Amino acid sequence: MSVWLVLLYALLTSANINNVPYTTRIYSNLAEIIQPLEKLPLEFTDDDWNYIRSDSITLFGENINITLQTITEQKKTLNGTVVYVRSPISSDKTIKLIKGILIDEVNHLVKIQDKSIDSQQSLYFTVPDNQIFYFEQPVKATHYVNFTYTSTDSKVFVSYLQSNLNWRTQYQLNLNNNESNLIAMANIRNDGKSSVFIDQAELVCGDINLQMHHLQYDRSYRKSRSGGESYHQPQSSAMQMVFTDVANKVSIEQGKELAGLYVFPIDQPFIINAKTNYLLPMFRPQVSVERYGSISKIFSTMSTNGKVQRSYRLKSDRYLSHGNCIIREYDRVVGETLLPNLAANDKYEFSIGEDADIIYKENVTLISSITFNETESKVKHSLDKNISPGVFMTRTRYTYTICLQIINFKNRLINIEYEQRGFHSYQNIKLIILDKHKFIQDGSSIKSNMTLQANITENYSYTIELIR
Repeated sequence: MSVWLVLLYALLTSANINNVPYTTRIYSNLAEIIQPLEKLPLEFTDDDWNYIRSDSITLFGENINITLQTITEQKKTLNGTVVYVRSPISSDKTIKLIKGILIDEVNHLVKIQDKSIDSQQSLYFTVPDNQIFYFEQPVKATHYVNFTYTSTDSKVFVSYLQSNLNWRTQYQLNLNNNESNLIAMANIRNDGKSSVFIDQAELVCGDINLQMHHLQYDRSYRKSRSGGESYHQPQSSAMQMVFTDVANKVSIEQGKELAGLYVFPIDQPFIINAKTNYLLPMFRPQVSVERYGSISKIFSTMSTNGKVQRSYRLKSDRYLSHGNCIIREYDRVVGETLLPNLAANDKYEFSIGEDADIIYKENVTLISSITFNETESKVKHSLDKNISPGVFMTRTRYTYTICLQIINFKNRLINIEYEQRGFHSYQNIKLIILDKHKFIQDGSSIKSNMTLQANITENYSYTIELIR
């Protein structure tokens, strides 16, 4: 670490009062900046202000009482300055300029003062912005935030949300034989136009409802107020990615649970350049991964066929934050999935594509269909005022036999997990097992686990009763 960085780090950490350090809390779509209040008013450039949620700017400290807050936009006006405008008779080869005075920079109104134009009266006309030539560079607006407050403590902190900093978790799942290796990286992004120094940081993840919609409202309000001022999202430049190395010694500590969220502290200072992704290693949890082929289908009275899905069941010994995961088997990329926020020792099941070597065919045969009357209970009809208790309802009981054939073209054993679902249009479902294989009823689903040997065709069947 350079000498200036050490001095800056010592200066900033010396401001830690009441366990509230100068810190940056980074979320999936924005960041909260917390820093000691040095002087008022707070001053932001227009570029910085475009990323700040104005209604989030506040002060906090011991027994602080804010009595007034003001937000002011100031911009040096160019009204009254001498400009040149392009003459309408100009061509691309010959540009003719006319001297004038800028009267209204918002509406681009110019007063002509060119001696070559013979006129007894003043001439005014509106010029497109790109046809005006200035003698000085137009200055962007500066935004000032001021507070009137009282506090019993001399140490006061300012906090606000800004959208140029965000982060996400990205994973690499490497599977080789019976070994499973999950690598987690924190991808921190600076979308701003300037570098950001971060003394301390917290990466916060979980189901967090934080939006920057107030920022969009502010922009729309400012545009309508000015009459012609436009705002554009900054264009992304070529993405720069920085992978930290051991020499930098920037590391992420183990996550800690806080109010249903998880916080990953970073205690070392670092700098993220503009338009840069900063990648830090997070952790390498102990994971177990089961591979299997899955058949999960909606019940249909029509015959169906298809291929099994290449599926996985993952379990980790620690919390995993939401993030995209690239999956490799034997050093080859075989797919990707989006991992959810997953608790330690919980299981997550996912599929990444079809397996062409394992196919299934399912035939459904109607065995019987019986119509009968059923007396509705008083309890059920107490919610329906239009139906009298004890009324007879006409029901139909259907009995189907499902014949399932699975063909394994692989030269190795494979595990299959079968699920038949989608019986919601029926009042009741009942499984009748007529096969040596184990099928079970799990709520409104029929399930079974099978093991198929290499290069084999297996046939299964079961019967169900459905009442509609």
